[in-house]
Amino acid sequence: MLGRSDTTLGSGHIGFWLGQRAEKEAITACEKHLEKIFTIVNKFRSYIGVFLGGDIENARQLASEILDLEREADAIKEEIINELMKSSLHPMDQEEIIRLLMTSDDIAAHLKSATRKLQHAHPADIPEDVKTRIRGLVDVLVEEAIALMDTIDSLVKRSGDVVSKAEKTERLEEKIDEMRVELIAKILSWGDVAEHVSDWLMVKEVIENIESASDKMEDTADLLRTIAILRGRR
Repeated sequence: MLGRSDTTLGSGHIGFWLGQRAEKEAITACEKHLEKIFTIVNKFRSYIGVFLGGDIENARQLASEILDLEREADAIKEEIINELMKSSLHPMDQEEIIRLLMTSDDIAAHLKSATRKLQHAHPADIPEDVKTRIRGLVDVLVEEAIALMDTIDSLVKRSGDVVSKAEKTERLEEKIDEMRVELIAKILSWGDVAEHVSDWLMVKEVIENIESASDKMEDTADLLRTIAILRGRR
């Protein structure tokens, strides 16, 4: 997957060129990993819509698909790390790429956790205004994922707008944070009168997972921005 060479990195023009090639291949591999995570984000939005609509059977099927996709993302991550260790990249650059992989992988982990938790709630008991706000929150999460994909695409293509794309991801994370505060207030008010404690408690936990996934998207965008700035590809 990633470029390999027995030539010492930095030992003349050939070593530099091989290092550059391996780095580009590593970033491209990370893009493939993020594409799988983006698939999870989209699937999660479908799951949220179906579950809140009360279609439990289809929700279970979508939940199973999300868990499968998360395992696939894990497998891609491990494959990239294994190949990375055999590449011509300098150890410091390898560490940077691994940090990027681990941070982006946390996005999928939080959405997997949210998926599992929501299955312990009863959609019929969730107030309509809470459902509407959850759908809105997840819609913005998808927007943030799109902005993140645009960011890594800009880095791979060296289009020079990585910083501005990363800033868009950051703005969407801030929007999600604001929406979350209002949503948690609604959930806590619902908790005062809820028949089942597990319903509002699990929904609250799901919202926290969604916000954490959003935070990890911002962290991933920050890492991409750092890589771009350090290499003069802003």
